[in-house]
Amino acid sequence: MVRDTPELNYGCRSEYGPLELRIQTTPSLSGFIVYVEDPRLENRTVHEHALHNTLETAKEYAASQADEYLNRHQETASYEAVWRCS
Repeated sequence: MVRDTPELNYGCRSEYGPLELRIQTTPSLSGFIVYVEDPRLENRTVHEHALHNTLETAKEYAASQADEYLNRHQETASYEAVWRCS
């Protein structure tokens, strides 16, 4: 069987400019929790959302939410997520 997505046991993490993106697996099939975190803040989680989709969709969603957050705070720049998954 050929797999298009990496094997995911625990989750994925990526730096995204000043932000950190995380994706955690859930017990349900194709379930993920997406986190956007700003380490500059005391309460660093600025977005959290559960998704039932593919890992690639979760990665795209995390980046889009990070872009929206940065735009709201006039921190417009072009960043690329380089994911590390375990």
